[in-house]
Amino acid sequence: MIKYCVIGCGDVGRRIAIELIDQGVDAADILALVKSPESAVVARALGLQVEQFDFDAETLRLPESIHGARWCYLVPPQKIGETDLRSQTVLRTVSESYIKPNSLALISTTGVYGDTDGDWVDESTPTNPVTERGLRRLDMEDRWLVWAAHHRVPIRVLRVPGIYANSRIPLARLKNATPVVRAEECGYSNRIHADDLAVAVTKAMHYEGEEVIFNATDGSPGKISEYLQTAAEVAGLPPLPEISMAEAKDKLSAGMLSYLAESRRIRNTKLIQELKVALRYPDFREGLRH
Repeated sequence: MIKYCVIGCGDVGRRIAIELIDQGVDAADILALVKSPESAVVARALGLQVEQFDFDAETLRLPESIHGARWCYLVPPQKIGETDLRSQTVLRTVSESYIKPNSLALISTTGVYGDTDGDWVDESTPTNPVTERGLRRLDMEDRWLVWAAHHRVPIRVLRVPGIYANSRIPLARLKNATPVVRAEECGYSNRIHADDLAVAVTKAMHYEGEEVIFNATDGSPGKISEYLQTAAEVAGLPPLPEISMAEAKDKLSAGMLSYLAESRRIRNTKLIQELKVALRYPDFREGLRH
């Protein structure tokens, strides 16, 4: 019997499965829906049931066995556009199949808040995405919230910043000595350790309170340059060269520049007090070593 379904079971999804198993769930009661053969192999090695899907296909056929299970949805939107076509396809499929979960934890992003010029943000802050990436995630939230309300499914949206862990250190970037913008010129960024996010998701799947939106962050915002310099130190590499924001426009990728264009500090009060998440790694300086 499927009790849990991890939709989009990559690195974080596998950590969620491991957290559930550590809590006493039988691995065979967890179904991992994955995209790549590589992810399928790793998920099966954990003892999970596995089915492979192309989430970009025009039609999907989801297993009826996930009806009534607790779901977590980790599939990111496609990389272009302002609407989430993948969620659109999945929601059409579950609606046509008359499949629905017991509860749903949806992984979104703190990017839906947009740029707040370094001001503190909580769940009551209006959304104001300024990038296509943020717009796609807000579209995803809206689609799932409307569907969940119509089908009376308890839904919890986790707005997640940068996800990190020792195994997720960007070694190629660090080995290439790609410069970072000086901390005094950087805006604030936020993050959460992948294992803490896994705990938050399992809590969200079982949460029976009234809250819907949670900021899943460690509550310790900092500068991205500080994070990358610490990552280089943990990896045993030399400090990265530092440049001005003006120089960054010619030397850094468009993707990195889009992150640098936003600055916000995210509160996690509801995550701690309402979801009862006890963070293992409240500061990246320690978390990067695990």
